[in-house]
Amino acid sequence: MKLRFAALLAITSLLLGSASANAVSAVPSAVRVSASTTATTAKLSWLAFSKTKISAIKVTASTGSTKITRTLAKTATSYTFTNLKQFTSYTFAITAYFGTRAGGTISFKSKTKAKQAQLYNSIFFGSPDDMVVGDADQELFALPNGGVTTFKTTTPSRCSIIDGNLLHAIAIGDCIVVASNLGDSYYKAAVPVQQVVSITAPISDLNKTLEWADEFDGTANSGPGSANWNITTGDGCGTAAGCGWGNGEAESYAACANKHSGNGVMVITASTPSGDANCTSNKNWTSGKFTTFGKKHFGYGYFEARLKMPTGGGTWPAFWTLGSNINTVPWPLCGELDIMEYAGNSPNKTTSAVHYRNNSGSHEYKSGALNDSADLSEEFHTYGMLWLPSETTFIFDGRPVLVVKKSDTGLSRWPFGPNSAGVDPKMYIIFNLAMGGGYGGSIESGLTKASFSLDYVRYYSVDGYGGPPTN
Repeated sequence: MKLRFAALLAITSLLLGSASANAVSAVPSAVRVSASTTATTAKLSWLAFSKTKISAIKVTASTGSTKITRTLAKTATSYTFTNLKQFTSYTFAITAYFGTRAGGTISFKSKTKAKQAQLYNSIFFGSPDDMVVGDADQELFALPNGGVTTFKTTTPSRCSIIDGNLLHAIAIGDCIVVASNLGDSYYKAAVPVQQVVSITAPISDLNKTLEWADEFDGTANSGPGSANWNITTGDGCGTAAGCGWGNGEAESYAACANKHSGNGVMVITASTPSGDANCTSNKNWTSGKFTTFGKKHFGYGYFEARLKMPTGGGTWPAFWTLGSNINTVPWPLCGELDIMEYAGNSPNKTTSAVHYRNNSGSHEYKSGALNDSADLSEEFHTYGMLWLPSETTFIFDGRPVLVVKKSDTGLSRWPFGPNSAGVDPKMYIIFNLAMGGGYGGSIESGLTKASFSLDYVRYYSVDGYGGPPTN
């Protein structure tokens, strides 16, 4: 009896041991397997295995003779194959292992996608407004086909980008902002787009350095100082301008018409013989004109004169500049900047203008006017011009009369900025009092004398633009 019981106990023990061994060898298979593919990748996913039943996981991707095998930790629940061939059928397999024992292999086929061609991308970069130093930061606007657009500036001394899309003005000059877009999975990188923002400063706030001035402190009845000025004479006949100086003017210029008052004022007087028998010419009207040509030539900066206009219809005083290269580069290609022009027939109005040659080779100009509440011949006023490489601003008593940008002209290069060799232009200053002509209009009946008074003229460099005038 004891033998039979012992034998039964031994058989039972053997059977239990066999069952335990079979339980260990039953390595599970992956369940809930899924796959997602792109043109070059395939991501396999499965439910987590019981950590006590496996020791590792192997995944494979095979097509033709190519087979990729990866061994993963037993805790892995996904794997992504990369650098696959696009639009290709692959057989993927997942097998769990416990030591050297393998569970059932789950295999299936899936095809990678065809690589989508990236679409054309471009950026619409809205033109930012010009700014004045001290303005609130300006929000930049750009609209791409796709992807994310970023902004940067290539002129960090003049402007900066705040919080990714706010333009901050730092100093006067041209601020260059570039919009870029690297694209995304659907769109190619776009060609960067550049915008130029002109940054100016209130005239009263300009960082000016006085480089040259004439305070007209000469002795009474003396003419303009020869260190600064050349006197123009004649009626224009025999010159490039032509008779009447090309404008149908009535006067002829003579040195006697330009005289210091002795009280710090230069006076240009236009007169007929009955108005001043001691200053006459070949015309009924004799007047004055003097320029800094050959004496002082100026670069970018701020020009200002304090002036009192003449009284009388038909008077046409002017404070203006011409390109110093006028003898080799004829007008209007040399450029002309009219800081102030005045017609006695419109005694409350001052005008400014920019003259140049357009892309068709013809003369073109842009002008502006400011009407004051008072007759400008009643007292002195200041007339100024801030000349920068890409923009010119004309000022009357601190108020803007006209702003002209290079971009307004349609010119890739204009005579008031650097030429193709990068050389900056020079200009010279002119004061004159014309009579009649296309701008002055009809000369007032009975008028025999009119005076244009100059208190001072000054030139300043501004924030690194300009410097002492050259001879």
